[in-house]
Amino acid sequence: MQSAIPYHPLRPVLTVLLPMLILLGIACQKDPYQDQPVNNELVILAEITAGDSVKIPVSKSIQVGNGGIISFEKVNSASVKLARDDGKSWTLKLNTSPNYAANPASIYTAPQRPRVNTTYTLQVQDPLSGTVSSRTTIPPPVHVKDVDTVTEIRNGNPMLRLRFTLVDSPGANHYFVFEALKEGLRIKHHDTLSSNSFQRLNVFTDDGNVDNAQVSSLDSPFRRIFLPGRIFNGFYTTSVLIDRKYFKAGDPHDAGRVLLQLKSVSVELYNYLFWYEKYRSDIGSVPPGQLYSPPGNIQHGLGIFGGSSRRQWVYYFDPLK
Repeated sequence: MQSAIPYHPLRPVLTVLLPMLILLGIACQKDPYQDQPVNNELVILAEITAGDSVKIPVSKSIQVGNGGIISFEKVNSASVKLARDDGKSWTLKLNTSPNYAANPASIYTAPQRPRVNTTYTLQVQDPLSGTVSSRTTIPPPVHVKDVDTVTEIRNGNPMLRLRFTLVDSPGANHYFVFEALKEGLRIKHHDTLSSNSFQRLNVFTDDGNVDNAQVSSLDSPFRRIFLPGRIFNGFYTTSVLIDRKYFKAGDPHDAGRVLLQLKSVSVELYNYLFWYEKYRSDIGSVPPGQLYSPPGNIQHGLGIFGGSSRRQWVYYFDPLK
């Protein structure tokens, strides 16, 4: 395998904020909001991350026929405002960059960067769909030590194992999520730029303390690993495995970099992502009418507004030309 050239593993790397619409997916083949009025409801699927610029995806739900299929439509006429508890506030602007043209939601952005240990209020107003609001608090920074990686084979498949010791305040009840993505890159005028396209990589764990054990067997691939802070007191050593199948692109046009992210997330975001993982796991094994709808925190609307702080490791396996 080609050697990876990582950023320094002990230094946080804050790069592009991933819109939650890309992370979660926005079209539903089955109606997860069954028996709820969903037509023309504002949908917010947003995560704000400490140290990163703000991106808020805004769409509205559209019922398609009588088959229980939900579609989503961009909302370009919204007023989007974000405020801190100290009274500082700003208005986000509709971003018409071609990078977001294929996104199923309109993206509203601002250059301001959220702070750790700070609470934010989001308000979105639209003349046709009404007003929604939500609050979230950015958790403290993520602290890890004793980080190392090793390659290994699991069930015949090549994997990268990331080991680390998570350091947290004794008695704190924080929530952590691990995920891995392949970010597409492009070269323009000798500069390397994000293509704003991301491919989620399967992750595994053999740690029986993670909440994934409530979803399915730990032999299963997951989109995220869920680690509740209640299982340790100050220090916790664990490891995750990342499927290396897409580390190196088969087509040079698909070249990019691998992002390994360990996040401390607000409790409402943790719960939403966890139930989304469970919902995906249940599809095909549970009658659609019994599928669980992920609980959100958008008042008078649908979706989630969550906060996170992030430790990120960036690896390059593809040659960039």
